[in-house]
Amino acid sequence: MNGHRLLQLAIVFGLSWFTVPAFAQSAERPESHVGDRWAWQPTNGLAKEKDTTKIEDVIEVTDTEIRTRLRTKGQPNSAIAAYTRDWNQIDAVTAQYDPYLKKFEFPLQVGKTWHSTADKMLFGNGKHGKFSIKGEVAAFEKISVPAGTFDSYKIVLTMDAVSTDEDVRMGQTKEIHWYAPVVKNDVKVDNTFSRDGRVRSQDIFELVEYSLR
Repeated sequence: MNGHRLLQLAIVFGLSWFTVPAFAQSAERPESHVGDRWAWQPTNGLAKEKDTTKIEDVIEVTDTEIRTRLRTKGQPNSAIAAYTRDWNQIDAVTAQYDPYLKKFEFPLQVGKTWHSTADKMLFGNGKHGKFSIKGEVAAFEKISVPAGTFDSYKIVLTMDAVSTDEDVRMGQTKEIHWYAPVVKNDVKVDNTFSRDGRVRSQDIFELVEYSLR
């Protein structure tokens, strides 16, 4: 093998040695814009039944918050939700969190963990409950949903609800999010709620389509 060929191989393999694997990369906080839009297909995981498509549009972005409009496809009514600039929920339409429900901590990187707490107040009756939240970026993987196949960060959240009002019951929610940087949002969410040692509900959301400004 001549010297020129050896040099070529050395360059190729040398570059491969220094290639940063995908799981070592990180995802910065996305920049959101008015008009960004996502549509998800909800499925009842226990009944294996699909629901009507849910649509969310960004309608306002300030220095501290993102406000969105939530609606069900084909229905006239809509509601407003509010998030931090990191897409952590402040106002969830039926409830408000103080300071917020911490589902993301950017930049995302495999192995990153966080802990937080949040108070939840129901708008309907003013009752309160407190959440203890543990989050972990568990993996970087490809996932396929109706909108396509995406490189995604798999985020596992465990949220324990602690009763602070007599009718706010204790339970645990495990949420698995697949966040795709190219989409600037989740492409899939698996939400499972358990209480008294039994799974009570499971809701799955898969991205159907999206458009970004």
